[in-house]
Amino acid sequence: MSVDVRLITPEELDAWRTLMIGVFGYEPKDEDRGVFEARIEYDRATAAFDGAAMAGTTAAFSYRMTVPGGDDVATAGVTCVTVTSTHRRRGVLTAMMREQLRDVAERGEPVAALWASESLIYGRFGYGVAILGADAEIDRSHTAMRVGIPASGRTRALTIDEAREVIPPIHLAAGRNIPGWMPMRDSDWGEYFHDPEHWRDGASSLRFVTYERDGEPGGYVRYRVQPKWEDAHPRYTLIIGDLQALDGEAYAELFRFAFGVDLVTKIKMWTRRVREPLTSLLVEPRRLRRSLSDQIWLRILDVPAALEARRYSVDGSLVLEVHDDFGGYAEGRYRLTGGPDGAECTRTTDEPDLTLSVADLSACYLGDARFVSRGWSGLIDGDGESLILANRMFGWHVDPWCTTHF
Repeated sequence: MSVDVRLITPEELDAWRTLMIGVFGYEPKDEDRGVFEARIEYDRATAAFDGAAMAGTTAAFSYRMTVPGGDDVATAGVTCVTVTSTHRRRGVLTAMMREQLRDVAERGEPVAALWASESLIYGRFGYGVAILGADAEIDRSHTAMRVGIPASGRTRALTIDEAREVIPPIHLAAGRNIPGWMPMRDSDWGEYFHDPEHWRDGASSLRFVTYERDGEPGGYVRYRVQPKWEDAHPRYTLIIGDLQALDGEAYAELFRFAFGVDLVTKIKMWTRRVREPLTSLLVEPRRLRRSLSDQIWLRILDVPAALEARRYSVDGSLVLEVHDDFGGYAEGRYRLTGGPDGAECTRTTDEPDLTLSVADLSACYLGDARFVSRGWSGLIDGDGESLILANRMFGWHVDPWCTTHF
């Protein structure tokens, strides 16, 4: 099938949005249109056409992503990827991905990132899972926390107007040194605070609490309460949509607040880390039930720019032969010389120490390095010494995490 992939016009947004939302099984709501449209970058929103019929959608948002060492790199936040059910298995997605990667490369963005609706889709386009995360829940009866340093601050409920002022600076500061963190754009914050009834699934409106010391906020929690009664007893669920803290004290006290809300018997939390610090604070850490999933998929396009942007845990030098079967953007042989103070990455004709796909390199990029295990599994070719050195260089002391949804 011949597929025409092109940018949409503002006049085509409603049809584009209706198709995209419909593929995900939802009905478009007028009250959501404004916050949705504010996020769209029209020079990055495309549709695939079969003649005059719109057959697929895709878009990208322009972000800066933190990398190991605290610097950041220009990143295409890939989103709104759909193909209508009448055009599946006809090359529509491949055509859109090819056009989108071409655009990302021309913009000079070294990496692209996305949240995948299904984990089988993006590996063939060179993406690898760079951030694993978890949703979690715990019964309130098992939320006793270990006694630590006495808290010096207090929690305070925020109005929605106060939350709009207090929360964005904390979010920015909390993620400053976390690999994978993407500071939200103004339009992202518009959706963050958007709270229509049909997004609540029977729960309350959004509620916000901050932890303060000497009047200065050190963290916040954004949550809902979902009421339920059984046999004349309350069985409420508190749902934590976001909790960020600038230090361990604020982190612990915000969880103590959430665990102490009246009528609640279960606490759920979304988009948390695999190695969540909460497990060290709980008296019964086994009681925190977690559902692991792939979160951020990453795709390197410009290997030298991406690898030079980050820092490395130990000094070392490796020759990497990278294979890129979709577009060839990362294809080549590169010498990486790096350490805690910086890195240099250049093309070379030297014999490779490691041979790997761009998807595997991308998966290890943010510090959750798995070179040794991937080598053992046959996904990366190289000797044991080189695999161990790659693990030591790429591994980072701060786990990658991203709570910006796009």
